[in-house]
Amino acid sequence: MKTKILLGLLLLLLLGGCVPQMQICHGKMYSLKDGTELKLDAEFSKGNGAMTAYNPVTDEHFTGNYSGVSQTTDTQSQNFWGSSNTVTTNSNQASVKGILKGDKGTIITIDALVNMADTPDQVHGYGTGVDNNGIKYQIQF
Repeated sequence: MKTKILLGLLLLLLLGGCVPQMQICHGKMYSLKDGTELKLDAEFSKGNGAMTAYNPVTDEHFTGNYSGVSQTTDTQSQNFWGSSNTVTTNSNQASVKGILKGDKGTIITIDALVNMADTPDQVHGYGTGVDNNGIKYQIQF
C-alpha cells in the first residue's frame, strides 16, 4: 500500500513539472574522412555532464561524459613605487575533454574550447575529436 502511494506521488510530481528537465546544448561533429555530419548533444551544466552523438552513416549511437575547467590568466602589474602585484582573471571560456563510446565499438576522444553561458542556446565553441580508428572530427557548438 505504501509503495502505491509513493509511486502515485512520484507520478504527480513528474506530471506536474516539479522535476527539473535536463537542458541540452546541440552541436555537430564532422568526420574529416568523409564529411559525415554527426548530431552531438551535451548536457548543459557547470563543469561536467553527459553527451550523446549519432552517426547516420554507420547507424552508431554514442554515449559518454565530459568535464570542463574554466581558464584563468595571471597578470603582473607594477605600481609607481616598484611594488608588483599578481592579478588572476577568470575567462568566460572552459577547456573541455570528453569521451564518447559507440554501440559498435568506436571510441571518440574530444578536446574543445567552449564559452560558459547562462543558457544552453548561448553556448558556442569548437574542438576536435579522434576515434580509435584514427578518424579525426571537427566539433562545433
